[in-house]
Formats: sequence, structure tokens, C-alpha cells
Amino acid sequence: MEKKSTFYLSYSKISTYLKCPLRYKYIYVDNLPTIERGYFSLGNSVHKVLEKFYSPEENFLVLKKKPYTYLLELLDLYWIKNGYSSEIEEKKAKEVAKSMLTSYYRRNIFGFRPAYEVESAFSVPFLGLELKGRFDRIDSEEDGFAIVDYKTNSFLQEHFREEEILQPVIYRIAGEEKYGRNSVKRVSFHYLRKEKQVNFEIPLTLIEKSKRRVEEIVNNIFKGYFPPNVNGNCSNCEFRGYCEAYALSKLSRKSL
Repeated sequence: MEKKSTFYLSYSKISTYLKCPLRYKYIYVDNLPTIERGYFSLGNSVHKVLEKFYSPEENFLVLKKKPYTYLLELLDLYWIKNGYSSEIEEKKAKEVAKSMLTSYYRRNIFGFRPAYEVESAFSVPFLGLELKGRFDRIDSEEDGFAIVDYKTNSFLQEHFREEEILQPVIYRIAGEEKYGRNSVKRVSFHYLRKEKQVNFEIPLTLIEKSKRRVEEIVNNIFKGYFPPNVNGNCSNCEFRGYCEAYALSKLSRKSL
């Protein structure tokens, strides 16, 4: 069981618990290793490219480089090859990454401004605990700051799931702890595959509701409450061999 003295919160931990409490236990309590996935490598590669491209110290203006050439140089430099089933799959993924970055570049290069901060770490008090994480990008605006988060997955629904709406709320809370009260004017998710930007309105009522939900999750964790959530994603879970609920679900399907 995790000890309160060393326990900290993060959006990743909260999201994992909401998706499957038992998976949370395997990762954060039992410390079982996760496996490398191609889509994680793609996402991390694209994030690193945009981190450098918008960096206050390493952007193309500072380095006096042609912007698009620099973008592609960064992709070659920071491309992660791990997690793919074959060289062909990896090459296709790199083309997808190039396409996403090119499209994002074309939409945002005019009026380009370097970020105020990139990969900005935070560690702030939250519900009597420590909340840790990183902002992909912080932009300075006339009346405050904008928090930008890049998304490379293909999911963009009309209605966000609970674990998805918690992320901008947590970022708003952490941002105001780090930069000052009422300093965060916007939390934006940039969906690179979909070429969409979603700006979140985060009223006080949503913040309070989210705090109560996170507090409930924390209480469940300290109680050792880790029920399985059997669903369509289980067949891709690296812990399915440990999970009795998954094995039973397979048996019940075979008996039908």
C-alpha cells in the first residue's frame, strides 16, 4: 500500500484509477513495469519537437534557422523508435508525426511567439497532498497566462469523459497555485490529428465538484479499494495475465 508520507497526486495517477483501479494498483502499488507502446513513442516524440520549437531559448528565431527546416530537424533528432512491432509500422508512424507537425506549423507559424515556458514542472498543495505534473506549454498573454496541452491521439468527442475533463480542471488549479490567483486565463487542448483547439471554460462549481471526486479517489486508494474494470481495452493491457476478472470474462464468453 502507498504510504501517505510519500504519496503524491498527478493527473496520470487519477486518470489511471478512473479507467481501471486494478491497473492503478499494478502500476503504483505493486510497481509492475509497463511496456513500451508505439503510440506513446509517437506522442512523446511530437511533444519533444514542439517543446524545442516553442522554447524561449531554443526556438528558430534565437537559433536563426528556417522554421520548417528546423521543425523537421527536430523530428529526426528526437524521434523515438521504441514500441513498434516492425520497421514498417515505425516508418508509418513517423510519417503521421510529420503530417501532424506540418499541419500544426502551417496553422500557427504566422504570428509565432515563443512560449513563456515549456515543459513547466509544478508541485503544488492540493487537498492536503502534493500535486505534481508538467504543463506542455505556458503562453504569456496580456492579462495572464494560457496553459496549452498537446494531444496526439485520434479521439475528440463531443462530450468528454470524466477523466478527460478532470485534466483541464487540475491544470487550472495547479496553474493558479504556481502563477498566482486568477492568473490562468485559458486552458487549451490542441488536438494535432484533428486540427482542433478546445478551450475549456472552468467555473468554480466544476472546480469544487472535481475536488470532491479526486478526494473520493484518494480515499479509495488509501482504503486499498482496487476493483477491476473489465472492458474492451482489457485485451491490450499488459497486466491481463495477472487479472482474474479478465480470465473469468474470457471463460464466460467461451461458454456462450
